[in-house]
Amino acid sequence: MDLDLQAYATLMAELAAAVDTRDEVLARRGLSEERWEAIDAHWQERLSEALAEEEEGVPALLAAYTAAYEAAQRALAPPIPLEQFARITRLLQATGDIQAALAKVGVTLADYVRSSEHWSRRMTEDPAEERRFQAALRGDA
Repeated sequence: MDLDLQAYATLMAELAAAVDTRDEVLARRGLSEERWEAIDAHWQERLSEALAEEEEGVPALLAAYTAAYEAAQRALAPPIPLEQFARITRLLQATGDIQAALAKVGVTLADYVRSSEHWSRRMTEDPAEERRFQAALRGDA
Protein backbone atom coordinates (compact mmCIF):
# COMPACT_ATOMS: atom_id res chain seq x y z
CA MET A 1 0.00 0.00 0.00
CA ASP A 2 1.32 3.44 -0.92
CA LEU A 3 0.25 5.15 2.29
CA ASP A 4 0.61 3.98 5.87
CA LEU A 5 -2.20 4.71 8.32
CA GLN A 6 -0.68 8.03 9.44
CA ALA A 7 -0.30 9.29 5.87
CA TYR A 8 -3.79 8.06 4.98
CA ALA A 9 -5.33 9.91 7.93
CA THR A 10 -3.40 13.06 7.05
CA LEU A 11 -4.58 12.93 3.46
CA MET A 12 -8.17 12.36 4.58
CA ALA A 13 -7.91 15.47 6.79
CA GLU A 14 -6.48 17.49 3.90
CA LEU A 15 -9.31 16.38 1.62
CA ALA A 16 -11.90 17.20 4.29
CA ALA A 17 -10.44 20.65 4.87
CA ALA A 18 -11.20 21.53 1.23
CA VAL A 19 -8.57 24.27 1.17
CA ASP A 20 -7.43 23.07 -2.26
CA THR A 21 -9.30 21.07 -4.84
CA ARG A 22 -9.25 17.31 -4.52
CA ASP A 23 -7.06 17.05 -7.64
CA GLU A 24 -4.51 19.47 -6.15
CA VAL A 25 -4.33 17.56 -2.87
CA LEU A 26 -3.87 14.24 -4.64
CA ALA A 27 -1.32 15.69 -7.10
CA ARG A 28 0.85 16.94 -4.22
CA ARG A 29 1.05 13.32 -3.07
CA GLY A 30 1.71 12.05 -6.59
CA LEU A 31 -1.61 10.18 -6.63
CA SER A 32 -4.10 9.79 -9.44
CA GLU A 33 -7.80 9.58 -8.63
CA GLU A 34 -7.74 5.87 -9.47
CA ARG A 35 -4.77 5.18 -7.18
CA TRP A 36 -6.38 7.18 -4.38
CA GLU A 37 -9.62 5.22 -4.73
CA ALA A 38 -7.68 1.96 -4.34
CA ILE A 39 -5.83 3.27 -1.26
CA ASP A 40 -9.04 4.60 0.26
CA ALA A 41 -10.85 1.30 -0.38
CA HIS A 42 -7.99 -0.60 1.27
CA TRP A 43 -8.02 1.49 4.44
CA GLN A 44 -11.81 1.68 4.63
CA GLU A 45 -11.89 -2.13 4.47
CA ARG A 46 -9.21 -2.44 7.17
CA LEU A 47 -11.04 0.03 9.43
CA SER A 48 -14.37 -1.75 8.86
CA GLU A 49 -12.78 -5.10 9.69
CA ALA A 50 -11.33 -3.64 12.89
CA LEU A 51 -14.77 -2.38 13.89
CA ALA A 52 -16.33 -5.76 13.20
CA GLU A 53 -13.93 -7.62 15.50
CA GLU A 54 -15.39 -8.83 18.77
CA GLU A 55 -13.39 -6.55 21.01
CA GLU A 56 -14.24 -4.40 23.98
CA GLY A 57 -13.56 -0.70 23.62
CA VAL A 58 -12.22 1.02 20.55
CA PRO A 59 -10.13 -1.18 18.24
CA ALA A 60 -6.46 -0.19 18.20
CA LEU A 61 -6.45 0.48 14.44
CA LEU A 62 -9.43 2.82 14.71
CA ALA A 63 -7.91 4.61 17.72
CA ALA A 64 -4.65 5.09 15.81
CA TYR A 65 -6.50 6.42 12.76
CA THR A 66 -8.59 8.80 14.86
CA ALA A 67 -5.54 10.16 16.68
CA ALA A 68 -3.66 10.66 13.40
CA TYR A 69 -6.67 12.33 11.76
CA GLU A 70 -7.20 14.70 14.69
CA ALA A 71 -3.50 15.60 14.76
CA ALA A 72 -3.60 16.35 11.05
CA GLN A 73 -6.70 18.52 11.50
CA ARG A 74 -4.99 20.52 14.25
CA ALA A 75 -1.92 20.99 12.06
CA LEU A 76 -4.02 22.17 9.12
CA ALA A 77 -6.07 24.65 11.10
CA PRO A 78 -4.84 25.77 14.49
CA PRO A 79 -7.49 26.74 17.03
CA ILE A 80 -8.89 30.25 17.05
CA PRO A 81 -7.41 32.51 19.73
CA LEU A 82 -8.83 32.11 23.23
CA GLU A 83 -10.22 35.64 23.23
CA GLN A 84 -12.10 35.02 19.98
CA PHE A 85 -13.39 31.71 21.31
CA ALA A 86 -14.64 33.48 24.45
CA ARG A 87 -16.32 36.21 22.37
CA ILE A 88 -18.27 33.63 20.37
CA THR A 89 -19.19 31.81 23.58
CA ARG A 90 -20.39 35.10 25.13
CA LEU A 91 -22.51 35.89 22.05
CA LEU A 92 -23.92 32.38 22.05
CA GLN A 93 -24.88 32.65 25.72
CA ALA A 94 -26.58 36.00 25.09
CA THR A 95 -28.51 35.03 21.96
CA GLY A 96 -28.61 31.25 21.77
CA ASP A 97 -27.95 31.60 18.03
CA ILE A 98 -24.72 29.82 17.10
CA GLN A 99 -24.89 30.79 13.43
CA ALA A 100 -25.30 34.49 14.24
CA ALA A 101 -22.49 34.38 16.80
CA LEU A 102 -20.15 32.69 14.34
CA ALA A 103 -21.08 35.08 11.52
CA LYS A 104 -20.54 38.12 13.72
CA VAL A 105 -17.01 36.97 14.60
CA GLY A 106 -16.27 35.48 11.17
CA VAL A 107 -15.55 31.91 12.27
CA THR A 108 -16.80 28.65 10.80
CA LEU A 109 -18.63 26.08 12.88
CA ALA A 110 -15.82 23.58 12.21
CA ASP A 111 -13.22 26.04 13.55
CA TYR A 112 -15.34 26.75 16.62
CA VAL A 113 -15.90 23.05 17.37
CA ARG A 114 -12.19 22.25 16.90
CA SER A 115 -11.26 25.21 19.09
CA SER A 116 -13.79 24.21 21.72
CA GLU A 117 -12.11 20.81 22.03
CA HIS A 118 -8.67 22.43 22.18
CA TRP A 119 -9.50 25.16 24.70
CA SER A 120 -11.61 22.88 26.89
CA ARG A 121 -8.69 20.48 27.19
CA ARG A 122 -6.23 23.33 27.85
CA MET A 123 -8.47 24.88 30.54
CA THR A 124 -8.83 21.50 32.24
CA GLU A 125 -5.06 21.07 32.29
CA ASP A 126 -4.11 24.65 33.19
CA PRO A 127 -6.05 26.81 35.69
CA ALA A 128 -4.36 29.93 34.28
CA GLU A 129 -6.00 29.28 30.91
CA GLU A 130 -9.35 28.90 32.67
CA ARG A 131 -8.84 32.29 34.34
CA ARG A 132 -7.88 33.86 31.00
CA PHE A 133 -11.02 32.42 29.42
CA GLN A 134 -13.26 33.65 32.25
CA ALA A 135 -11.76 37.14 31.96
CA ALA A 136 -12.28 37.14 28.20
CA LEU A 137 -15.81 35.83 28.66
CA ARG A 138 -16.58 38.80 30.93
CA GLY A 139 -15.03 41.11 28.36
CA ASP A 140 -12.07 41.97 30.60
CA ALA A 141 -9.50 40.85 28.03
